[in-house]
Amino acid sequence: MDTGYLLKRYAVVSVITMFAVLVISYLLEVFVGFDIGSGGSIATALVPAMDAGQTYARRVKKQPESGFAWKLSAVFVVINAALGLAFSLVFVMAFGGLADVSELLSGVGPVGWVIIIAIAFAIYWLASRFFFGFGAKNELKMQEKLAAKKQP
Repeated sequence: MDTGYLLKRYAVVSVITMFAVLVISYLLEVFVGFDIGSGGSIATALVPAMDAGQTYARRVKKQPESGFAWKLSAVFVVINAALGLAFSLVFVMAFGGLADVSELLSGVGPVGWVIIIAIAFAIYWLASRFFFGFGAKNELKMQEKLAAKKQP
């Protein structure tokens, strides 16, 4: 399978999911007074990973090999981080708050940021790997059910 297509699709679904999480977060804050905080950001990695797994299974008709899934999930994390950073910078620049961000960055220190990034990478990598496999597994089950319904 052409992984280029899968990575492009992952990027597109990531951007759509980021925007959806932003809108849902805003609506929850305005209408219910509930702040989802940074916990909602994990959805921006899980949804595209599951979609990628479904797409892979739909095209290849099998579960991804474990090594391939781990490698691809690491690339997913890098794509998601780059898009998330770009997305965040656009909103910080558009709506202000650059001083708050720079204050936050300087308060933690370089070693602190290395630790935070390493932990976040590990969490997102594991989650992406799990949901990539989960998406493929569910797609294959659905294809089996559809095939069984078509048979007389």
